[in-house]
Amino acid sequence: MIGYYAHQHGSGHCNYAEIFSGIFKKEMAIFTSYKYDFSGKSKLIKLADENPDGSVFHQNQISPPGYLHYSPVGQNSIKKRSLQLLQCIVEMEIDLLIVDVSAEIAALSRASSIPYAYVRLPGERNDLAHLEAFKGAVFTLAYFPESFEIPSTPQWLRKKTIYLGFLSRKIFRTNIEKAKAKIDKITVLSGKGGNENLQNSIPFLLERFTEAQIALLGEYNETLENDRLDYKGFINDPETEIHNRALVVANCGLNTVSELLQLQIPYVAIPEHRPFEEQEAMAEMLHRKGLVLELDQLSWLTDQEILNCKRIPIENEIDKNLKLFKQLVKDERQAYPGIPELFRKKKEKSIYELQR
Repeated sequence: MIGYYAHQHGSGHCNYAEIFSGIFKKEMAIFTSYKYDFSGKSKLIKLADENPDGSVFHQNQISPPGYLHYSPVGQNSIKKRSLQLLQCIVEMEIDLLIVDVSAEIAALSRASSIPYAYVRLPGERNDLAHLEAFKGAVFTLAYFPESFEIPSTPQWLRKKTIYLGFLSRKIFRTNIEKAKAKIDKITVLSGKGGNENLQNSIPFLLERFTEAQIALLGEYNETLENDRLDYKGFINDPETEIHNRALVVANCGLNTVSELLQLQIPYVAIPEHRPFEEQEAMAEMLHRKGLVLELDQLSWLTDQEILNCKRIPIENEIDKNLKLFKQLVKDERQAYPGIPELFRKKKEKSIYELQR
């Protein structure tokens, strides 16, 4: 049995836990303190959260050591969640813990002799805490293709990583209307993690597309008064709304990118500031590969050129990659560090057989 630790900051980590749950089902347990509507395919263990609970003595606080990011001294809720996590891992006989993400849980696992796999997010994560978490893992996981790896990533870490490709909880349809000559409907898609740059783009979109109706999905701190703006908030079926539009404008968070790259409509990618330049690094790769448009490009491209821009649909291989991963985890229980190389070889063999 494996465990999946999903960090409490943002829904994205739980989205990935839910994707893994669809493959591992009852052979996996999910550990999180984030409120999320899981399908129930895997056992859910609700942990105490990491938020300050008033139990620490401030005069006892010292800076965390370099191998940790967040480590208050004397906080009761963190003591409880650590004990709860370790007890469940032992009682449920969990062989491998996927850590998505936390340098602190990685350190706790290694100190407790628990094999763990660490999820790598995009960006320049070359600080000591991340590097130590990567080194202590039996292997690491990346939810993006190897071709999206940033140049500064050391070779030892590349070899230790299983690149599962873009994983999306939602499978968007691709039968999009392509005969439009004018951009008359636009979706601006926002998440919960901060969207200052995205919000700042709205006046430009109104000026550039003078007749377009613009639907704004998600959370916005400020609202503009304009008859062509429709603030819809968070809706249950965003893919339907997006499919009815000629253009989508969104940030570059990994979950958003994984879902929108399945579409064959123009995607304007606007990175927001995040720790470790996560979205900036993703945006740079997307632009370099011609998968998205930059906001500035809309100034000189005609509507027709935008609609006809180069778009390369990303093949969705969630089931295939995760089923291979699941099989290797079961077969190589006593040799986890060898799984990345086995995964690469089996993927290469599969591609070779398809090309014959």
